[in-house]
Amino acid sequence: MTASSLAAVARDLAETRFAERAAHWDRERAYCWDNVADLAEAGLMGMTIPTDYGGRGATFLEVCEVVEELAKACALTARIVVEANMGGVSAVMAYGTDAQKRLCAPLVLAGDKPAICITEPEAGSAATEMRTVARRRGDRYLLSGTKHWITGGGVSRIHLVFARVISESGSEEGIGGFLVVANPAEGDWPKGFEVVRRERTMGLCGMPEAELRFDRVEVPAEMALIPPRGFKRGFADLMTAYNSQRVGAGTIAMGLAAGALERAGRKPHRNRSAARSRNSRVCNGCWRTWMSASAPRGSCSTRPPARRRPTRPAFPSAPWRPARSCSPRRPASRS
Repeated sequence: MTASSLAAVARDLAETRFAERAAHWDRERAYCWDNVADLAEAGLMGMTIPTDYGGRGATFLEVCEVVEELAKACALTARIVVEANMGGVSAVMAYGTDAQKRLCAPLVLAGDKPAICITEPEAGSAATEMRTVARRRGDRYLLSGTKHWITGGGVSRIHLVFARVISESGSEEGIGGFLVVANPAEGDWPKGFEVVRRERTMGLCGMPEAELRFDRVEVPAEMALIPPRGFKRGFADLMTAYNSQRVGAGTIAMGLAAGALERAGRKPHRNRSAARSRNSRVCNGCWRTWMSASAPRGSCSTRPPARRRPTRPAFPSAPWRPARSCSPRRPASRS
């Protein structure tokens, strides 16, 4: 399927299904599972996943064209498509092992929006202040810490958790990503993994922004996402792959603006009665309405003068007042 046909599929879904549902998700603060099912059926989830793993091998440009069409109708749905094609899934496809890719690809293609867990309550996204740690214990890591403002927390299955890596000897090795898989629909969470709370946001209300807590969560060593330069440069390399999501976020804003412009153009600017109301003027003194839209010129004996822009003196010596916008025209003097 070409880029134009993918965008056409997205446009059709946006206009026929997503637009009418959009207000519901925001009003009810509900995740749009119905839309996710439609996206997965249409093949718009995991488009960037290589064909070897069941995806389309689409480019980021092709994804952006799809995202813009969806954002015109529903920003929440567009956000899901961004995170199912960019960001966390990009990091896995760039640096993951074959086993990691085969684990994540089917979940994303079926409708999962991976959650990338970087931000912390006291550190933000600053790597130097990160407090979540992964301590090596034999063939696994023990993950402990708290993450905040995690998009999709409580609904996502795949979690890519950034943490400081501590070796068995106690030395710090750098920052790595760790894949933690849950099944919220079945209530199946790894031991020690807790969704603490969901924030009440002002916009995109259907998308959970949650605080997650990890208390010695066991992660198999083969679920550590290690870039080619190892943990020492892990944060920089992982963020390089994750930054593709920034492009998607900007595309959502473009789509929202384009959708608002299209809707404004489809609505009539004014009806006949509104036009007459806006064109009416009350003449000073006689209180008769001069209708520029219907009444012939000259029907009012005291026609209002042309509107003048009030002027403000450069250095007023007294309180400035705007000029009167309507005053009777004085009759010309006869000599």
